[in-house]
Amino acid sequence: MILTGYILIYLYLLFSLLIAFILNKLKIRTIIIRKLIHIFLSLAWIISYYYFGSTIHLIIPPISFVVINFVAYKYNIFKWAGKKPRGIIYYPLSFLILGMITYFHPSFYYAFGIGFFCMALADGLAPLVAGYLKSRELINRKTLVGSITVLVISLIIVFVFNIYFDLEFNFIKIFMISIVAALLELIGKDGLDNLYVPLGVAAFVYLLGVI
Repeated sequence: MILTGYILIYLYLLFSLLIAFILNKLKIRTIIIRKLIHIFLSLAWIISYYYFGSTIHLIIPPISFVVINFVAYKYNIFKWAGKKPRGIIYYPLSFLILGMITYFHPSFYYAFGIGFFCMALADGLAPLVAGYLKSRELINRKTLVGSITVLVISLIIVFVFNIYFDLEFNFIKIFMISIVAALLELIGKDGLDNLYVPLGVAAFVYLLGVI
């Protein structure tokens, strides 16, 4: 079962890179390719959850991804990602940090998932939606539409996790988590939102579950 998890997660990584390569050859805009991969890779959490649980295997793939992405960043290997975006390093790094916490504290898994998906899906979709629906710019080149997108997608993510993990969060707590996700995405720049959002949201979610 664990071997299956490794096979799936690395095959999925290769598949995502292949998709990025094809889209790049088709002259699709860099921002669109980067954010689509940003979203696609969220499946890594689902694979890890079902095949690795809170075992040590949870943190091995992200370690390799950090190394791979660092090399790709240093030598600008992923042309589809633009000119050395630091976010490609922060993305697996956030997964690694949250995975390590979950390894030592398995009850952190739901917080890990919410934080990671808020980054992968909400933060991933925000610039795509904002690119088509123009609105007032706020800070760090982020727009009102983008922040609203993060808020709405985060609401959906937390709602789904709330049901699946039976977290018993009321609407106020769900809304608070979504607000935190939107604010963290707003202040993040130079790819740092790939750290701020998952780590900050996961910490906040876990605290709400404890309080």
